[in-house]
Amino acid sequence: MPLKVTKIDEYITVLQTPDYPFTSNSYLITLKNKEEKVNILVDPTPQQYFKDLVLSLNELIGGVENLDIIFLNHQDPDLSSSIAPLMDMSKNSILITSEDTWRLIRFYGLNRERFQPIEYFPNRRVILKTDDTLEFIHTPFCHFRGAWMLYIPERKALFSGDLLGGLSSKEPNGIYATENSWEGIKLFHEIYMPSKEALRLAVDKIGRLTPLPELILPQHGDIIRKNLILDFLAKLNDLEVGLDYLKKHEEQHQTYLFAFNEILQNIKNSYPNRDKLMQKLKELNSSPFFPELIHFENGVATEFRIQPETALELLFEKFKEDAKPEEKENLRIDIIKTLRKYNLEIPEGILTERQRTTESPLRRLFKIFQR
Repeated sequence: MPLKVTKIDEYITVLQTPDYPFTSNSYLITLKNKEEKVNILVDPTPQQYFKDLVLSLNELIGGVENLDIIFLNHQDPDLSSSIAPLMDMSKNSILITSEDTWRLIRFYGLNRERFQPIEYFPNRRVILKTDDTLEFIHTPFCHFRGAWMLYIPERKALFSGDLLGGLSSKEPNGIYATENSWEGIKLFHEIYMPSKEALRLAVDKIGRLTPLPELILPQHGDIIRKNLILDFLAKLNDLEVGLDYLKKHEEQHQTYLFAFNEILQNIKNSYPNRDKLMQKLKELNSSPFFPELIHFENGVATEFRIQPETALELLFEKFKEDAKPEEKENLRIDIIKTLRKYNLEIPEGILTERQRTTESPLRRLFKIFQR
């Protein structure tokens, strides 16, 4: 399946892989004035889509050879694996990335003479011949030590890499974030970001940009426009991820497992079809885009790979999807009662279930996982 190509505005085009819902986004930026033009490719697509990338660039800018700059946020193969053939075909392009990233991607056989380290730019910025500015913002350990965002203040466009990336909440014909996009972002960051402190440093740096960005373009998932940027940054600032989550829940982890399995046993006792029940448990981990979220042995949960509260919400969403209203409410009450029994925090999504008037984001993610 070819890349999905969408023009964001006069200057920016997104090229998305068809791996819905965990799309990889590559961005072509064409900056120009009356005399000059500069073509920049941000975070190239994975190598398996290299042919499609080349064909798309042929249509968009007349060929790969017309690329001037290739920018990499970090070294992961989903954005660096096509860099060697891409630079072979674009003989005049230069690669801009961090020294930390170069230290790893050089093993693709790249020519060091065509590499421009971000750290060598005075004040981490450069003015192009089109009079546009490229600003480089270091976001250490989000999720790589050498991760750098790219900001073009004249366009108020921030290319954020994995930061604010996530599962796409949109159908394949949509690209922009809504409030429902937060669940996919939250899940991605809980799994892949190492600490809240790293996220808070990144959020603070975004808040100090002048002017503030009106468009955040992550490497995965939905593109975030100005009306949601502050909301998502505020949520990200308070999100527990990685080591923070492990430290907080280390003592309670076993207690959450006891509560989770007691709730699961109550479901088993009332569920009429054991084969269907086991299938639902299997579907909890059915996404090809994330590691196992809850580890089961013989139908018993033995380890959470995500926050326990999120695991409980996933369980609730999965078993309520084909239940009658009375059965849904009984399940909700049983979960609340069991968590109270163990003096554990009740997930907000379960507490407020009765007030919901639209389909929940977690339920949408389940539908996505099963495609």
